[in-house]
Parts: sequence; structure tokens; C-alpha cells
Amino acid sequence: MVDVELLVRLRIPDVVALTARNALQRRMGYADTLADLQRADYWKLTLNVASPEDALALATDLAENTNLFVNPNKHSYTVAVVPRELRAAAATTAHRSSAPSSGPFEVRVLITSPDDAGGQQACQALQERLGYGDKVADVRKGTLWTLFISAADAEQARRIAEEMTITRRIDRGLLLNPHYQECEIWTM
Repeated sequence: MVDVELLVRLRIPDVVALTARNALQRRMGYADTLADLQRADYWKLTLNVASPEDALALATDLAENTNLFVNPNKHSYTVAVVPRELRAAAATTAHRSSAPSSGPFEVRVLITSPDDAGGQQACQALQERLGYGDKVADVRKGTLWTLFISAADAEQARRIAEEMTITRRIDRGLLLNPHYQECEIWTM
């Protein structure tokens, strides 16, 4: 089995991301810290295939030939096989170096729901209605936020991203409701 990440972005300006960036910068005091904010629909596809190349080919087929993930009139997409070890290392080390950065740090926040009804529905549709059967073992759905944060080092950027993300009170946190959502945060 091979895990593939499918990221789906709008081709037009994303008003949800623009509104969130505006709220974080203007209303929540991150104008000097948050350089940019982007959003993508995140799909993790667990595929029963022999190789990563086969997984990329199948994921591309799913993106282009089904109507579950991508509307070609308004979306662009990327597919990638990301080794689990790389993601785990990025999440635990949470930085590329401790040296000061000349530009903003890229921090990614993956927000998911524990019940993941959207992923389950997509998996069932692929297996039963669209005829992919056992080629698709599992589908997980989430939202991937990419924050570009000005900070002294990557660890500080990660802490700031967590503060911006997890809602703790009316003026702290915006992107995640901790009562029904979960997140992973890693620095690129």
C-alpha cells in the first residue's frame, strides 16, 4: 500500500483564506508576523498498488476522471507520495535550522475531523459506485493551511502558527475548533 497526498487549490483568489488572513493580521494583531496564508483541500489516498509510480498514476486518474476531488474549471491540483518518516521527522523536529531566517518560515497546518465523514463517503463512492474496488483502501479528508510567518527561528514560527490556529478564546486562534477538530503542525 502506498499513501498519496492530493492537494486541491482554487485557481481564483480564495476568499476564505483571504478573510482568515485579514482577520489574523488586522483583528488579532499578527500584521507584522503573518506574511501570507494559503488554503488547500487535502486528501490522503491509501492505494493498493505495487509502487509509488503506480500510486501517482492512479491518484492522477482519480483527480482527473472522477468528480469527487477536482473541478477542472476552478481547481488546480498536485499529487505526491510523501514517506511517513519524512512527515514524522518534520512534525517532531519542527524546524529546518535554528539559524535566523532572511525570509518567512513556511508552516503547514493540517486540520482534520476525527469522524472524517467526507473521506469515508469518497472512499465508498470510489470503491462501489465508480468501480475502483480494492485499489482504494482508504481516503482521509482535511484542510491544509500554509502560513508564512516571520520569526527568529523555525521553532518560534511553529509556536506562533499553533497560537494562530487553535481557538482558545475570542482573540486567540482562528483556524481550528479544538472541540471537534484535530491538527498536525510542521515547518518546511
